[in-house]
Amino acid sequence: MGKQRTGDEHISFDGMPIGHLLGDYWAWNSSDLLINTERGSFSEFIVSAALDLDLSGTRVDWGPYDIPFPFRWSCGGEIRDTVRIEVKSAAYLQSWEQDKPSNIVFSIRPARAWDPKLGYYGETKRQSDLYVFCLYTQTDRDRADPLVLDDWDFYILPTGRLDDCCGGQKTISLNSLLALGPVKADYGGIKDAVIHCIQGGECTPPPPVILHNICIFVLSIITKQLRGLGAASAVKGESHEQGNSGAKPEEERGGSHQLHQGGDLHPGIDSLAG
Repeated sequence: MGKQRTGDEHISFDGMPIGHLLGDYWAWNSSDLLINTERGSFSEFIVSAALDLDLSGTRVDWGPYDIPFPFRWSCGGEIRDTVRIEVKSAAYLQSWEQDKPSNIVFSIRPARAWDPKLGYYGETKRQSDLYVFCLYTQTDRDRADPLVLDDWDFYILPTGRLDDCCGGQKTISLNSLLALGPVKADYGGIKDAVIHCIQGGECTPPPPVILHNICIFVLSIITKQLRGLGAASAVKGESHEQGNSGAKPEEERGGSHQLHQGGDLHPGIDSLAG
């Protein structure tokens, strides 16, 4: 972690100040918090502040996850002292002119960890224990000020639920995220929501839409199998009448294989719920 500067440091050339301070650069570079990159790092800052973390150092940009939150908890019977948090942000307003508000989509892409000495290593997966999705909700450009935290919503969700319901999916829409049952909080409730989710392992019961999608998926497979068995019986009966004992119908030879190819539920969740 680097040493934190104050902004009062002079920018110099040939041993003399050029008339601008580091704070001038910060104001020039980072004032527009609607820019995606700035909004992202600002979201990490406000989540860290809500968790009462030490902000006297500098942001680590290359870590496998965004925020280490010191908290003793149990993960599958293993006692851990840190909750690994990934922060993602989105907004209806962007820094450029828009004809309409942006659709809300968050990145949930699995990735490999990176180390200065090792480079990229390990398996491709979501590296955190928990996600905090930060949504800047203001849609009136004249009133937009991301420093006003009343205009932010925060959704907290265990990473395990993303893994179970989304698999290797790279993005998730707001509607699909809500279907997974995250805990919604304002700025003042982020810490309690994080502790609640990590202690319980679940944020809320499995949402009805997910159960509905699973039921539809299973029923569709059963229906296909029953239809296949019906067709197989008809073919078998006809063959028996003709005295033909040739090759087995395709449904009999490949029934279990067809069931396996009914598909992975993960890719369908977003389209069904989004």
